[in-house]
Order: sequence, then structure tokens, then C-alpha cells
Amino acid sequence: MTAGNRFKAARPPRRSWIRPTLAPRQAPVTGSDHRPALALSRRTAAAGVLFAASLAVFLAVFGVLPKRPWSMLDLRVYLWGGRNVRLGHDPYLHTFLPHSLHFTYTPMAAGIFALLTFLSVPAVKLLSVAAGIASLVVTLWLTTGALGRERSAARLGAVLAAAAGALWLEPVRLTLSLGQVNLVLMVIVVADLCLPDSRWWKGAGVGLAAGFKLTPLIFIPYLLLTRRFRAAAVASGTFAVTVLVPFAAMPRASRLYWLDGLFLNPKRLGNVHYVGNQSLYGALLRLLGSASAARPYQLAADVLIGLGGLALAAWASRRGQEMAGVLVCALTGLLVSPVSWSHHWVWIAPMLVALADFAVRPPSLAAAVRWRRRCWLCAAAAAVVFSGVIWAVPSPAVQGYDMTGPQQLIGDLYVLAGLAGLGVIAALMVAARRRDQRLVMPAVARDGGEPFEPGLAARP
Repeated sequence: MTAGNRFKAARPPRRSWIRPTLAPRQAPVTGSDHRPALALSRRTAAAGVLFAASLAVFLAVFGVLPKRPWSMLDLRVYLWGGRNVRLGHDPYLHTFLPHSLHFTYTPMAAGIFALLTFLSVPAVKLLSVAAGIASLVVTLWLTTGALGRERSAARLGAVLAAAAGALWLEPVRLTLSLGQVNLVLMVIVVADLCLPDSRWWKGAGVGLAAGFKLTPLIFIPYLLLTRRFRAAAVASGTFAVTVLVPFAAMPRASRLYWLDGLFLNPKRLGNVHYVGNQSLYGALLRLLGSASAARPYQLAADVLIGLGGLALAAWASRRGQEMAGVLVCALTGLLVSPVSWSHHWVWIAPMLVALADFAVRPPSLAAAVRWRRRCWLCAAAAAVVFSGVIWAVPSPAVQGYDMTGPQQLIGDLYVLAGLAGLGVIAALMVAARRRDQRLVMPAVARDGGEPFEPGLAARP
């Protein structure tokens, strides 16, 4: 038996947040009654129509009908940087005019965009939108699978219905309108982490995504804390390859980016006080007014939230809630990153799907109504928060300076929602552990054995 298989065998079964989930009541089976299957197929078809209609309206409202349709400004900057590489220029030494923007991604990303410049700009724009929408649907499909849903028409219908609503979330809208890569990177990471631990290439997706954009690096310590050392090594090795290979093709740009510390300079990213920066650092800048005043608090907040969030993610994974662990890790990365633009928060889409999954699996029949009501209220509140309320902050306060108290509250809603989410998950995990202890201690007393900590299986 390989080490990967031994690890897989040692992983604990998936547990409920509060109590073991009750199995759904099965309908009696009749040999000739096809009405349940017919009704299911109709619901799936209805979900498909809903998604198609939502997508059509979405594209019409934001991409076709406005006087100023999607500019895809970020995609244009990417292609400009790629064109510089293709022509033998350094993409980091010039400014994209008239917006005075810089190419901020890694040399590997610049090389990929250089290849895309062989296509026409309209073709790349179409490819960007199609890839983003497809990535959203696939991410939600993988999320429901990781939550224990089997492949079925019902699962497909649920995914399409969820995607129909997720299109209207502000992070998803902005990602598509700017031509951003967040949805594509998210599906790469989720697909990688949903692989069985026995796959030797698990971790390669995390390394590739981090080589394109540094924020997925937070999943490497997550893999270490969950004792998937081979996957962590594969992710680290893949990331190292994405750093070293461009030194051969773009030595000057690679040296400037990595060795001269260009990747550590947040000023190249724009105004980090801006309301669009929904990170802890951005919230502190808007509250305290300057980087020098915010820096000490940022370091303390990043250490506290970073270590606490990773520990919570690893704890969820060890209890068998793997998708919850992945989402908590992603949420932690969004909070502690110095710059998390609002369109980086596309992870809210699988988070809402996970919350909906918890809503339809109440911990007990007695608490089913209250449990579902609370879950759906939380999901509705999150959908409202991530609909774009932060942009209600008026100009010039939206730039992050001289904000009033209410403006500060509205302008930090993503950060506040993220912190609240970590707190709720931590509370649920603590409640689950206490429940396990109450169930285990009487059994230990009867058997005369030693007490143990439930939820943590023995590891080889």
C-alpha cells in the first residue's frame, strides 16, 4: 500500500457541523412509476433554462446594452504586457496609457499573455468571458461533489440554478467585465484540491495558480497542516518551476520582479486605500489614514487571522469537511493579502453553495426549521452584501480618505463579512467538538479505555 493510500485510508469520515446528518427519507420504489424521474428531469431542464435566461439577461444588461459596455481594462493591460514580452521589451518598466497602469503579474503570466497576443483582441475577450463562465459552473459542480453530492441530474440542476444567481454577484460581475482571471484560477485550485490524496500530481494546480498570481500560495501551508506533505511538495516544486523557467526566456524581467522585490511593492497595484481593496490592510488604511499608522496593526491582524484561519481550515479538513477547509483557507487568504480587490472575492460563489448545502441538511428533525431558516437568512444576507453594496460609498470618499463612520462600515463590508464567517465557522466547530466529547466520554467510562480527541484519526 502506498503512502498516499495509507493516508487516504486514515482520513476520518465526513462529519456534520453540529450532529451527524440525518439520512434523507427515501420514497418507496415502485416498478412502473416513472413520475419521480420525470419530475427530476423537468426540474433539471428548468434549471438549465433559468441559467440560460440569466446568462442572456446578464450579458445584455452589462455587456451589450450600456452606452459604455465592458471595457475589459485589466485584460487589455495583460495583453499589453504580453505584447511587450513578445517584442522583447520588459513589461515592468513601462506604463499602460492613458490609465497609468502597470503590469503586475508574474513573468510566467506575462509569457502566457504573450502567446494570447497572436489572437485578435475580440477573440481573446470572447475567450475570457467564456472561460470565466465555464470556470464558475465547474467550480460549483466540484464544490457540490466535495460536499458529498453524487453525480446526478439533481446535482446538475442545483449547480445550474446556483450559477444563474452567482453571475449577479459583484465579484463575478467585475471579474467578467474587467477580463480578470480570478474565476479561472479558482477552478484550477478547487479541481486540484478535490483530487484524491493518492494522486501523485495533486498540488500541481495550486503551484501553477500561484505561479500566475501569488495569492494561492496560502494553500501550501494548508496542505502541510493537513499532513498532505507530498501534495505540498508538488505544489512548492511546481511553483518553483514557474519562477525559474522564465529566467531563461525573460532574465531581465524575472530578475526585476523576483530578485529586486518588485512583487512586494503594493504601490504598483494602484490606490490601496480604495474601497475596492477589501483586505484587512485596506480596511485599516481607510480607518487610520496612512500606511505608517496601519502597518503595526496590519502585522498583528495578519498573524492572528492568518494563523487562526489556517488552523480552522485544517481542523475542518481533519473532521472530514474538506470543502469547508478549502473555503476557509481561501477566505483567510483574501483577508490577509495586502491587496484583495473586490473581484478577488469570487470565492463567495462556492461559499454560498456550501451554505445552501448545510441548509438542506439539518442536524436534527426537531431543529430542522430553525436551522434552515438561519442558514437561508445567512445566505440571503451574504448575497446582499456581495451584490455590490460597497459601491454605495459616494465619491470622493470611495477613494478611501476622510470617510465617515457609516461610509467606513459600508466600505468594509466584505472584510467584516469574512471575519464574521470565520467566527461562525469556529463556533460551529467548537460546538461539534463538545458534542463529540459528550458522546465519547460515557462510552469510554463503560469500556474502561482511555479518552481520545474525536475527529482526529491516527496518521501514519
